[in-house]
Amino acid sequence: MTQIPEHSALLVIDIQNDFVTVSDAIPIMEGGTCMLNSPKVIGHFRKLGLPVIQIRELHRADHSDFGRELDGVEKVHCLEGTPAEEFHPLTAPIEGEYIITKRRYSAFFATDLDLLLRCLGVKRLYLIGGMTDICVRFTAVDAHQHDYHFHVVSDAVIGTSRQAHNMALLNMEYLQTGANMTTEEVLALTR
Repeated sequence: MTQIPEHSALLVIDIQNDFVTVSDAIPIMEGGTCMLNSPKVIGHFRKLGLPVIQIRELHRADHSDFGRELDGVEKVHCLEGTPAEEFHPLTAPIEGEYIITKRRYSAFFATDLDLLLRCLGVKRLYLIGGMTDICVRFTAVDAHQHDYHFHVVSDAVIGTSRQAHNMALLNMEYLQTGANMTTEEVLALTR
């Protein structure tokens, strides 16, 4: 057993209906283990009494906040007031957990995530959720640029394709050696 570094927190990124259920809004790779392992990781952080911060992507019905997001493959997704934007029941926040709403890929961009982390004294982040190659990667990059240590739980994230998922994991490992961990490694952490 290894002790988890002090001042750690878990970011649960976009585990919402549009990202983890059958939807034509966002491509999702086949054979992912995100929904098998994410509840385990969340449960472990709750048991350790460490902050769990739920990140959700949300867009206005008039599409005014999508920006350039729809210029690529993605279709309209996570509209306010629709079932698509709701947290998945297996990983939904519980009382006392923090919720950060974002309008872009990175959980840091135009949100108060950095302020919350600083107020909580967090210095190390663990990331799970989706999509490995988009929102998880952009959040990890911004965490790195804000001088946070980060770990991506490689079998508790899901990408738009297997190739994109693997390349994103390599990219994040490039930024911080040892960034990639497995669920088994996270569950072995003690406090």
